[in-house]
Amino acid sequence: MHKKSVILAVVGVALFLSQGVNAIPWGKIDAVPDSPAMYVQRYEVQQMQVSVKYTPYLFGYLPVYVEVSIEGSPEWLVVTASPQTMVLAPGKQEYVTLALGVRKHDITAGDRGEVVVAVRGRLVTGGIFRQIDEAKFSIQVAYNPFTEIAVSAVQPIERTAPDRELPFILHIYNYGNSPVVVDLTAEKEPGEGWKYIINPSTVKIEPKQPGDETYPYATVTVTLTSPHGTVISYHNDWTQFIIKAKAKSEAPYWEYQGGKWVRRTDDIDLVTSYETYVYCMAKNKGFYVPGFDAIFLIAGLAIVGLLMAKKKK
Repeated sequence: MHKKSVILAVVGVALFLSQGVNAIPWGKIDAVPDSPAMYVQRYEVQQMQVSVKYTPYLFGYLPVYVEVSIEGSPEWLVVTASPQTMVLAPGKQEYVTLALGVRKHDITAGDRGEVVVAVRGRLVTGGIFRQIDEAKFSIQVAYNPFTEIAVSAVQPIERTAPDRELPFILHIYNYGNSPVVVDLTAEKEPGEGWKYIINPSTVKIEPKQPGDETYPYATVTVTLTSPHGTVISYHNDWTQFIIKAKAKSEAPYWEYQGGKWVRRTDDIDLVTSYETYVYCMAKNKGFYVPGFDAIFLIAGLAIVGLLMAKKKK
């Protein structure tokens, strides 16, 4: 009888320590991220710290084997955990780093998603009757703005004659992920005697949408008026002018400061603002005769008058 009791006790201990389906809550895993939200950048990998701790419910001296897994994330985001596994002693706290990077670049700033992380543990000795309650948490993730534009002139070098209007067609492309307002000004004005008009001087351009094959752009015309003298004169001069385009994102930009997310309102290059330039040249060549157009007009009217007189006869 005594021998049978010993055998039963040994079997019970073996079952108690064996691997298998856990049943009795033996302890729990706590996992707390340092922030409930994260704003990711276009070309940067953002990192977040998660504190992980194992606490036995009653008593326990043996460590647990911990696994960290990403249960869900937006399709435009890549999330990795480091380390993914660890051995954790009772009451000891360790840290896991979550790295978040953008997988796709044609996602509009402000788009949001949820990252779900599970942290599970099991006793290193196993135990069919002992269960370690897992920890699961979610992080709200949003896409911060990225601002970049490009300006190109359809024909950057043009030629004209004195006292003529000369249009330069500019295309402004939005390579960023948010709507931008672009202001155009003359960084360098044309030479003496030249006049210019930028129309329109401010444009709004939407970002590229998923599935679009080309980037959105706006068209601006810079019209030059060539100089002329007050008497008969000959012109053969080049002039250069530079147009500056400054873009500002309409999407808010958030930065983690002092344990909380703070909205930045200042200009940050490649984030909330971007500047670029386009260079153009114009040549003014030819004779200028004061009243030359009027001479042609008077001659034209005279010819019309002669024709009408002949018709009456």
